[in-house]
Amino acid sequence: MPDRPVLAARLAVESDTKRVIELRAESERWLDKRGIQQWTAKWDDIGRQKIHRNIANRETWVFEHDDETIATVTLNTRPDLDFWDPAADGPALYLYKLLLARDRAGEGLGADIVNWSVDQAAQRGLPWLRLDVWKTNHGLQRYYLEQGFEHVRTVEVPGRDSGACFQRQAVSTRVENIVTASVQAER
Repeated sequence: MPDRPVLAARLAVESDTKRVIELRAESERWLDKRGIQQWTAKWDDIGRQKIHRNIANRETWVFEHDDETIATVTLNTRPDLDFWDPAADGPALYLYKLLLARDRAGEGLGADIVNWSVDQAAQRGLPWLRLDVWKTNHGLQRYYLEQGFEHVRTVEVPGRDSGACFQRQAVSTRVENIVTASVQAER
């Protein structure tokens, strides 16, 4: 695989909202064309509200290459209580909405962002990076296993499609091609 491009990671600001929503919609279309159940267009209003809230809470990161936002991820310490029990499971950083522009797929950038997220958990002194995926998305479950995650459990919650729970130990992880911006002003 050729050298990966250098990505600039920074906290998303309000003006990034449109691009983050575009990345989500692009991923939905790609998944739908392949018959993969993970996200659906039914998320529209609720999903947009969550994106706005995550950006306002300074939890969403964007990754830029050549001044173009090509990926995003949301990281926070709030577990989905349908799947994780903070008292029993302990603290962690939770990964949500890892989205990569489809024309950049296959470059290894998703794995780089996962490793960067593991490092973010370690920098915050948290022992785990955790996530959940749809129970029916076995391809994505395999992907996270290949990225060093372990399957913790699968939870059945009425009305919820997600519930396959994974975690990876948070250790300092150097990611050569991601440069993290220390401060981001509103653009």
